[in-house]
Amino acid sequence: MIKILLISDIHIPTRNRYERLEKIDYNKYDYIIATGDFSEEDVIYYFKAQKPIFYGVFGNTDDYNIKFSLPEKRVIKIKDYNIGMIHGHQAGWGDPSKLIHKFNNIDILLYGHSHRKDDKIINGIRCINPGAFCDGYYAELEVGSDSLSLKWMKI
Repeated sequence: MIKILLISDIHIPTRNRYERLEKIDYNKYDYIIATGDFSEEDVIYYFKAQKPIFYGVFGNTDDYNIKFSLPEKRVIKIKDYNIGMIHGHQAGWGDPSKLIHKFNNIDILLYGHSHRKDDKIINGIRCINPGAFCDGYYAELEVGSDSLSLKWMKI
């Protein structure tokens, strides 16, 4: 079983502080997947310094250095799942029914931007928004060879 930390809309230092990030036990995760709005580039370095493998995309509030170092969208493969990552500002208020059309051949869409937790299936694609970490929300995704399990988390 692979365990993934899903996190978005971190907004450090404008609406959040590192003390919240330090409350997460990173040792229990295999991956950190972050879907943007870090706000401060040091947040990316913080995630990269943890044990799990880090994947991220930039958000609409991220500055030039973040947009230069991370892609706008990306697809990664974990087990047999193609996972699309995007912040969500590319489709209004983070509408997953529009965001899935930004990708080809994905099984899971991970996004943020709306600051609202969401988990739904659209056209056979599991669409997950972990909520806004600046409000204390994130999620855990467990990936088995033929199963997915999502757990909502709050700091």
